[in-house]
Amino acid sequence: MKLPISLENFKEWTLVGPMGPIVPEPLVAHPLLCVDGGAHFCSNMDIWVGDGDSYQEIVKCENIFQFPPQKAASDLSLALSFFESSGPVVLHCWGFLGGRRDHELFNFGEVLRFLEKSPGSQVFFYQADGAVSLTCVGTGEWQINYKGTFSLASIKSVRIKLLGSCLYPLENETDLHPLSSLGLSNIGQGQFTLTNLGPVMIFFSELN
Repeated sequence: MKLPISLENFKEWTLVGPMGPIVPEPLVAHPLLCVDGGAHFCSNMDIWVGDGDSYQEIVKCENIFQFPPQKAASDLSLALSFFESSGPVVLHCWGFLGGRRDHELFNFGEVLRFLEKSPGSQVFFYQADGAVSLTCVGTGEWQINYKGTFSLASIKSVRIKLLGSCLYPLENETDLHPLSSLGLSNIGQGQFTLTNLGPVMIFFSELN
């Protein structure tokens, strides 16, 4: 799918999922793409996409993309498809954590699959209190400032380096295998740099 012409030049978006709560003010500053039941949690939206299984009300939006419930892709996957040819983007995912564990896990998988084709892009998953619980990054070099426990994970083997103020740096390019414990429970001590040759998830454990 393609973004409407009036919105195609925006590189930072808020995607609103069905778990809520109301989208906080800082995230309303970006264009809003509501994914099905996410429409319950914002008064205005720029795009709505979904099959209506978690939003049975009349959708009040200029750009509506309605799909049948019987489909081979999730609503989030359809939402991400808008950005496949946008170049690097920043996506703030609000209302996608919690609920069914399988839904949450597959959301992460869809984001990582999107990032395989979008190097330089970032996707942030927010907790209900507004804290970032998980950051997913495409291929690139990322400066991170964090003090506390964090974990790195991937669902495909990815070569990474980790330099700077953390307890367990990786000074040489190292294979991070799928869900390997190599990336489990590192400790950030300030500014550090992650270089990755494929999509990686950064879990901020102090916030979970």
